[in-house]
Amino acid sequence: MFLAVMANAAGQSFLFVVLPPLGRRLGFTDIQAGTILSASALLLMIAAPAWGYLTERIGRRPVLVIALTGAMLAPLAFGFIVGRRLDGAMSGALALGLFLAARSAQTLLSAGLLPASQAYVADITAPEARAGGMGILGAAYGLGAIIGSALAWRIGGSDAVLAFLLVSGLAGLALASVALFAPEPRRHHAVAASPGADLNLSRIWPFFAITLVSISAYSIVQQVVALRLQDAFGFASDDSIAKAGLALMATALAMIVVQGGVLRVLALRPETLLGAGALLAAIALLLAALAQAYAELFGALVLLGVALGLMLPGNLAALSLRTGPGAQGKAAGFNVVGQGLGLAIGPLTGAALHQLSPQMPFLAATVLLAIAFALAVGASRRRRFSAIDEAARSGEA
Repeated sequence: MFLAVMANAAGQSFLFVVLPPLGRRLGFTDIQAGTILSASALLLMIAAPAWGYLTERIGRRPVLVIALTGAMLAPLAFGFIVGRRLDGAMSGALALGLFLAARSAQTLLSAGLLPASQAYVADITAPEARAGGMGILGAAYGLGAIIGSALAWRIGGSDAVLAFLLVSGLAGLALASVALFAPEPRRHHAVAASPGADLNLSRIWPFFAITLVSISAYSIVQQVVALRLQDAFGFASDDSIAKAGLALMATALAMIVVQGGVLRVLALRPETLLGAGALLAAIALLLAALAQAYAELFGALVLLGVALGLMLPGNLAALSLRTGPGAQGKAAGFNVVGQGLGLAIGPLTGAALHQLSPQMPFLAATVLLAIAFALAVGASRRRRFSAIDEAARSGEA
């Protein structure tokens, strides 16, 4: 599961970094390149819940195989299109149409990866180990994003075709690992037709909301860090990009360390991780808003990475534990919708607020994480009162 999520994240990260400048070389306008990415985000929000439902019908492993097949084949198509267009053997209009078609097909097929992998981890982990298992997936996603960005940085501009081949090879390796070493979980067979196969939205909606506001907040920050360095701290354009990239990479590394290692040592309840992480994230973003120097902003963003490393796995684990055993894939699929909306809302909000003040996006992100903390506290209290009521009814019986 780690390799599968990492490979898919690397491919997505690489494409997001490389497509805007590469699109210009291919003859695409900036709007056309953005349309390719925006359309795929819309398709992801539509397809992920459908795949989540299918994981309960046909199993986790088939959905994973289909998703990784799409993740492997699409970069091959991208490389072919780029090579033919740069050689002059394909018109710009045809290249645009084929690229959009290949990206759409990739999204429709690979949209099942996160729901299936999260459901798989839920099937093979005990409740007390659920947060650690979800943390491993989070660490895989973060590491994949770093790999994709590094690949774009090193060879994406000089040899995009080779880079797409490497992305495809990584996805192929993940596909082989799933095919050889990831049998269908026995637990899924046992609970697929259980009474817990329906989603109880009244119990799990706070965790969907937490996903939406937390991803929105993080994507706001990603959008405006370089702009803040340039407009508020006086860095030149190139320096602001480099320093923002370094700070965001440090944020991602902090998340990876916490998700991949610290969580397994702490062994805290998901609700505790979620609440503590949300509160710490709100504090970190407030410090970032108040920062007067690059070092202060850098430290605040690293603290944000630590906080999100606690919060996001805690949220996924709490969502999983509140979901019926036969609805894990469904819940994970709907949660991807929250991620997609957050990724769509955040950048636009950050860019708009930055026009008012360089501090405004960070203050808005602080408010969003405060909302996440309030939702986490409310969900924890509802669960505690529910447990008391159940205990009382058991005593009366």
